[in-house]
Amino acid sequence: MIERNTQVKAIQIDKEDSMIVETELTDEKREEIFASAVILALPPRIIANHIEFSPSLSSRLHNALLDKATWMAGQSKAVAIYDRPFWRESGLSGFVSSRVGPLQEIHDASPEHGCGALFGFIGIPAKIRKELGENEIKEMIIDQLSRLFGDDAQNPETILYKDWSNDIETAVEDDWEPLRNFPIYGPEKIIGQWQDKLFFAGTESDSQFGGHLEGALRSAEKAVDEIINLKN
Repeated sequence: MIERNTQVKAIQIDKEDSMIVETELTDEKREEIFASAVILALPPRIIANHIEFSPSLSSRLHNALLDKATWMAGQSKAVAIYDRPFWRESGLSGFVSSRVGPLQEIHDASPEHGCGALFGFIGIPAKIRKELGENEIKEMIIDQLSRLFGDDAQNPETILYKDWSNDIETAVEDDWEPLRNFPIYGPEKIIGQWQDKLFFAGTESDSQFGGHLEGALRSAEKAVDEIINLKN
């Protein structure tokens, strides 16, 4: 069963040593789901900030979750869509690496036929983006693309903009600070009442490919294997 538009608000262990997962739907209706084990594939900081545990997680585990930054959580992207990939008419690839900005890395994201699209990562830190606002950033993007690709870039049909630092299901305020180094990821040791009941399966739980898709797949497989072994 897949529950859409539903958030996990609390997880508790009852007197019979069973688990109760309390969820909230978009209409604020709450439901309870009973389970023998729970796999959490959320960013660690989201788990620590948005889910209430009863009994509480150990202070060591709680702090470890808070300290584990979510890779790319403070990033934003934009796609400028045009009626055609006009830059190709000038023999340009659409690839740009820039430290002037706001886009610091640009790629041609056009489909095989039809419209043109230029995709880019925004290099402005999250706190400054919040001060500028989305409309100002879009104007800066158009200005940069016009400097790079000429007058045809001044009138995009639309600009798609996504700022993950504003996504409450991805980032917390600590993620607004740019990461200077790649975080050290890996599994968290769970002891006490939560042992063999709670499992972390996000990409941050993998020590080899943490922060990447491969890490998410590896940690998910590991969590499932652990639960299967418990039942055997």
